[in-house]
Amino acid sequence: MKNEDPLRERYLRWLRIGVGLLILLAFPAVLHSYAAVSTLFNYPADWVPNSLPEKQEFNHLIEHFEIADLIMIAWDGSDLESEELDRAAAALQPLCHREPASDETATRGTDPLAGWVDLSPDALSVGQKVLRTCEEDLPLEWVRTGTEMVEQLTSSPINLARESAVERLQGTIIGPDGEQTCLLVSLRNSGQLHRRQVLPAVRTIVADVVGKSSGQIALAGGPFEAASVDAESIRSILYFTPPSAIVAALLCLICLRSFPMTAVIVSVAAIGEGLVLAAVYYTGTPMNAVLIVLPPLVFVLTVSAGIHLSNYYLDAAAEFPELTRGEAAQRAMKAGVAPCVLAAGTTVIGLSSLLLVRLEPVRIFGGVASLGVSLTLALLIMVMPGAMVLTKPRRRKVQSETESRVGIAGWLQRWMRRRLARPWPLILTFLLVAIVLSLGLPQLESTVNVPRMFLPESDIRRQYAWFEEHVGPTVEGQLLLTFPRLSEDEDPLQRLAIVGKAHQRVLAQDEVGGAMSALTFIPPLQRRRSLAATARRSAVRTLVRDPDSSLGRLGFIARNDDQEIWRISLLIPQRDEADYSDTIASIRRAVTDPPLSDDIPVEVSVTGSIVIVQRAQEVLLSDLFRSFMAAFGVIAVVMIIMLRNVVGGFIAMAPNLFPTVALFGAMGLARIPLDIGSVMSASVALGIAVDDTVHLLSRFGSRRARGLGQIRAAYGALAQCGWAMFQTTLVCGISLMVYWFSDFVPTSRFSLFMFALLASALLGVIFLLPTLMASPLGRFLSRPIGASAEATLYADEPAGEVPHDVRRLPTRWQKADQEHEPEPPSAKPPPSSDSRTAPTSRPS
Repeated sequence: MKNEDPLRERYLRWLRIGVGLLILLAFPAVLHSYAAVSTLFNYPADWVPNSLPEKQEFNHLIEHFEIADLIMIAWDGSDLESEELDRAAAALQPLCHREPASDETATRGTDPLAGWVDLSPDALSVGQKVLRTCEEDLPLEWVRTGTEMVEQLTSSPINLARESAVERLQGTIIGPDGEQTCLLVSLRNSGQLHRRQVLPAVRTIVADVVGKSSGQIALAGGPFEAASVDAESIRSILYFTPPSAIVAALLCLICLRSFPMTAVIVSVAAIGEGLVLAAVYYTGTPMNAVLIVLPPLVFVLTVSAGIHLSNYYLDAAAEFPELTRGEAAQRAMKAGVAPCVLAAGTTVIGLSSLLLVRLEPVRIFGGVASLGVSLTLALLIMVMPGAMVLTKPRRRKVQSETESRVGIAGWLQRWMRRRLARPWPLILTFLLVAIVLSLGLPQLESTVNVPRMFLPESDIRRQYAWFEEHVGPTVEGQLLLTFPRLSEDEDPLQRLAIVGKAHQRVLAQDEVGGAMSALTFIPPLQRRRSLAATARRSAVRTLVRDPDSSLGRLGFIARNDDQEIWRISLLIPQRDEADYSDTIASIRRAVTDPPLSDDIPVEVSVTGSIVIVQRAQEVLLSDLFRSFMAAFGVIAVVMIIMLRNVVGGFIAMAPNLFPTVALFGAMGLARIPLDIGSVMSASVALGIAVDDTVHLLSRFGSRRARGLGQIRAAYGALAQCGWAMFQTTLVCGISLMVYWFSDFVPTSRFSLFMFALLASALLGVIFLLPTLMASPLGRFLSRPIGASAEATLYADEPAGEVPHDVRRLPTRWQKADQEHEPEPPSAKPPPSSDSRTAPTSRPS
């Protein structure tokens, strides 16, 4: 028997091919996405481009001083000369160097760790596991205590009194009470690479030795911050991605009431999530805190396109009951593919604009997300027709004119028609709101401060708060004084005097909580010519010149072929404000004005984590504006080309600009900083907002081409696309809100911002754009955009009339055209709900 619906068979064949392709793509999506997550490694200093002077100074610092791998460990009771402090330091020694196992130990086959410290079985197991993780390399370089530092100051050749030694170290490694101190631990490369395992193990071992819980041990330092970000980033991906996909699938099924279409949309979206992670793995770039929002973003963009295509099919099947499922799917794809491709193109432009941001993770985000959106749309176009023909069409119940005027739906219909008939109040309201909220844009600030990436009640914030209260500040900065290479004839004490002057100047700044330099470990010098004073000066000269002296090993002086660099370590308290630019400028002015020396040339630079983080914040904000404006300009040009009208292109961009101005302006007014999770949302939101705009303009232009007036065309386009736009906002927004429960602020804030942007974009497209269409400005928006003029909707017809296939009843559209053509004098003008006329030319 001959197949009555060859289109159905063709679409099912493509569905089978697409399912096979999805199965093949599922392997790299699963395996290599897991491999990408396992590479997660955050190091914010690497995000800043090397072309910036601040990054070059930071690289110079790292090249000459090993300071990026230090952590501090303290607890209530880690006092000077306490037994707990010494036991904790001894417990960590096996992670610093291996001692040869005795014959008895080797015979038993146990780890030497068991014989070095008296640990509980759980802590011993943790220590053994870390050693196995690091393999041949040990994770720690050395461990020092505050007690050891005091002893160094009180012993020869410095010979300070204990009170003077403690005073010198207060604000850095000794607390305000003069007793509370900490452990200083330096990590090797293996410890940095495995910091997610090493630092919790260190914390567990210390807690076990001193008889406290792990939660009572406070850590501070760059590696600890980065490890915390690593752990929360992985947790966000593993814990919240599956629930988000499940919520999206359930909402999609409720909205579409079609298991085949829901299954196809969610499958493509889920595989797209995995593929973008795999793409990051293929680039060789480690995952980081910025890229963890990449999978959910690609997921919701794919779901959005799928819902729009599904609603085209449901509308076509309901409008034309005479069509077979294959014919309805063909008509839906003919009407929907072009707007979806154009919408995806504008989204790709918005994402690609992030390539202009100089922070490397953001650039990778933009490039990989663009590829992911393009790939998932191609997969949807392949498999969606097959899912459509497997979906039983829903027959729409057409209400009479009386029925359409009762209930909430009837009230909304009448309210919207009144707004379209009088569009200017609503247009001016949106304009006023945008102007008021835009006042907050100049006040917008950004932050990449790690502790602020966590909730106030989080473990890391609690540890840092305790550390700052009992030990000292935790924000690190470095002041570098660069001299020419020291010759044999020069007196190093002259340079020491210059360093001492800089040390005293920075300590005098209110913003600086503590400072440590070579001067801290130098005995007080006197200018007297006594034998003792002369001997002490000679000893200090030897300390400074000898890189293997007790002073040289502390790492405050570095030398190369043509330079000698002295380092002053600064500690600055954490604060709620994200901007440290005033603090940095104040420190720089204090050291350089007046000059430190008129005789010896010296270059002064302020660097360290505080400077690199501050510069990253500034780059983040400036490049955000630059990338957004680039995306806006390119998308505006695309809209101009699609509408073939310059004025129309810029009018169409107004609803797309509104959500970004509204949300980011509100953030500025509320003093909410822009972090690494929300930095992408501006350009991304622009691309998403344009999606709905393209679909609405497509249907509006199609109706205008058939001869409908502006109000009827705007209302009909909204009636056809509005439900799909609401569904995409509902499904995408609520599924993303699952990430709001994350303790990692960038992830949580990204979900909240995206929900707010989607909601505000929906308001702009549902209310602002239709009123612009219905206003005199709508004549600039009337050109069809990549859409078939054949799809109709019952909202285009007078209430109570059932729509029919235009191929079978063409006279209805001819009559609609004639409503706006001149009539003979004797003819009675036909009633019309639209006072504005449509184009007089008929579509071919």
